[in-house]
Amino acid sequence: MADPTVERPPPAPATTFPSARLLGAAARPFVAALAVLGVLALLWPGHAEAAARTGGAALVLAVLDERVRRVAAERDVWRWFRAGALVVTAGSALDLLAGVPAALTGAGLIGCALLYRGLIVWNRARTRTADPGDWLNGVSAIVAVVAVADLVLAAAGVPVPQVLDLQPALVGAAALFVVLGTTLTVAGMAALLTDVRPWLIAAGTTAALAGQVLAVTGRPGWVVPGAGVLALGVGVAARLPVRPVRPQPATTQSVTVGAFVVLLAGVAVLAVATRLPPETTTPAVLWAAAAVVGVSFRVVHLIRDLALLAVRQQEALTDELTGLANRRAFDRALAEPARGRALLVLDVDRFKEVNDRFGHHAGDRLLAAVATRLASAVPPGVLLCRLGGDEFAVLAPGLGQEAAVGLGHVLRRAAGADGRRTSVSVGVAAGLVDGLVDGLVDGVTDGVTGGVTGGVTGGVTGGVGAGGELFRRADTAMYQAKATRSGVRLYDADLDASARRRAGLADDLHGLWREGTLEQLEVFYQPQVALADGCVRGVEALVRWRHPDLGLLSPAAFLEVVQDEGLSGPLTVHVLRTAAADAVRWRAAGWPDLSVSVNLSASCLPDPALLPLLEDLRAGGLPAHALVLEVTESALVQDGDAGLDLCHTLRHLGFGLSIDDYGTGYSSLAHLSDLPATELKVDRSFTQRLLGDAGVHAIVSATVDLAHRLGLRVVAEGAEDAATVQALRELGCDDVQGFVHAGPMPVGELRAWLAAHRAAPVPAPVQIAARAAVRG
Repeated sequence: MADPTVERPPPAPATTFPSARLLGAAARPFVAALAVLGVLALLWPGHAEAAARTGGAALVLAVLDERVRRVAAERDVWRWFRAGALVVTAGSALDLLAGVPAALTGAGLIGCALLYRGLIVWNRARTRTADPGDWLNGVSAIVAVVAVADLVLAAAGVPVPQVLDLQPALVGAAALFVVLGTTLTVAGMAALLTDVRPWLIAAGTTAALAGQVLAVTGRPGWVVPGAGVLALGVGVAARLPVRPVRPQPATTQSVTVGAFVVLLAGVAVLAVATRLPPETTTPAVLWAAAAVVGVSFRVVHLIRDLALLAVRQQEALTDELTGLANRRAFDRALAEPARGRALLVLDVDRFKEVNDRFGHHAGDRLLAAVATRLASAVPPGVLLCRLGGDEFAVLAPGLGQEAAVGLGHVLRRAAGADGRRTSVSVGVAAGLVDGLVDGLVDGVTDGVTGGVTGGVTGGVTGGVGAGGELFRRADTAMYQAKATRSGVRLYDADLDASARRRAGLADDLHGLWREGTLEQLEVFYQPQVALADGCVRGVEALVRWRHPDLGLLSPAAFLEVVQDEGLSGPLTVHVLRTAAADAVRWRAAGWPDLSVSVNLSASCLPDPALLPLLEDLRAGGLPAHALVLEVTESALVQDGDAGLDLCHTLRHLGFGLSIDDYGTGYSSLAHLSDLPATELKVDRSFTQRLLGDAGVHAIVSATVDLAHRLGLRVVAEGAEDAATVQALRELGCDDVQGFVHAGPMPVGELRAWLAAHRAAPVPAPVQIAARAAVRG
């Protein structure tokens, strides 16, 4: 037994043509059969030819039957070949047993027809084509060949009676000629030129055709050997393996050319016959007329196919609902090279509301009505398309920016001309110069302004050519018009670059969680200093993004993108875990009373995973009172009673609760008395105007007094100078947070700052002023 662990060489690739050994193996049973038939002929000399012919046909039939039963590939093809062999075997047996030569002649013609049909099926299987005129093509071709042969005989002076006697042989020769031509055509159309099987059939057909031609010229003894070679070729081909071939594209070119060749041959015979004596050309004229009539049906069918194809092509470029050009037509027009053209992209406003309120049928009627009104407003020579959904496009050649914007306003007025609330948002792009170079320059420019991600996006977009870039710009302008409700918007490169940068940041943010590279999101800390004694009571955790290409990004650069992308929750979890771990370490290092404040996003409040996470942090060594959770007024109002219940739960667990950005939300007084908060933060927008605005001073004073009456500590954000700190101290504010003491810093720098601050906990006003001056 072979060792299965021994590596065996890979099998050799299949050759295109079978080797001589393989061909020999395929032909071996036929050679043996010929020997047996030779012995039978010697034993039965009176019927040697008929017996050999019948036995050979039966042998080929058996081989074809085995091929059909055992091999699934191309089974339908070989079924037709088997049917042909069956008919020939039956006809030969009838001639042998009953002496009916006409049966053999008829069987030969039927066998050719079945062989021809198998070739057509072979072509269909390999090219995915279907020609309903196959039978008519074959019959017309046979008739045309017979007509040409009769004309040649008439021109050679062969008497008409003798020509009529030759008609059966000529029909047989013509049938074999058509089979030969069909075999070669199928081999070319179906990529079978390197497959030996059609060449074996072609070689056998050639031999049979030669025998039939010799029979016409008075040497009938070659008919049976020629037919035997054809049978041998088909039999050997049936025993060869099927070579996989990629299906070829559907085409009717060869069939169409063949039909025109048959028509030309028939007409030529009729034309030449007029120059010969009529009594000698009657058979040729009759056959030629039949060929012309038969192939004319095929030509009519071809013309009908062309007409249907033209209609289908038009339908393929037309939107079914509106009758306008569709996206396919738009893509073709946009791909054509052109200079100085404008593109307008239109989108129906509030279309989803129409579908939701009145159903999709009402939406379809609205789209059809809008399309009609837009079509009436589009100038001649301008292409109006429906791109899909509620989006339309107008491609206008030779239109500058101002004229394109004017056309946008015209179309917007036309769309709303029904007197209802129908309106469209229009994006306009114009003046883009064609060429890949210009597109690539745009991509490089975007790369410089938008970083690596924006550059890659811009380069790929620019590289597709001016047509795609023109559409992208118009589509971008349309979304800008929809976002700003401006109606018509011309493409703005700056806004587009900003949008690309934003999209690049969104992709990179998702990549952080997908690739597990959250270390790029660093947590910085800003101290909160008590105004009473200058001690550091706590720090606020503030996230920064150390982008590999753009450097250190502040929260303003990416937090809005985080919120829009639905990543606020995962980011908050990351900051909470990082801040808790840092707090545990610095409390163990000598700052046991230092608390850490972390902002909770609005999406975190209803998240059922928040409380289990906080329990995990507490179990990890961080006391609950050392973690202050900051929530904004707007988040609490948005979450309603559920947010209020969560706040009570957090306080019950011992966590600190701070009202962040106080004064910038809504219904502050209505909710403040109900919130179980421990701290209130005065927003920097109030702190920074405290000295210059008496109204703001009064608001901050009242806020501090109100918070103290409710038992809350007050932390003022954004303190920038000593004068502001002094004013806050006079108003009774408890803590201050701002650059007057320190900006946000990494955890390593925080430890150094804490150590230095511990040596001088109460900085003098002069020192504060000096720090502010240095920072400024």
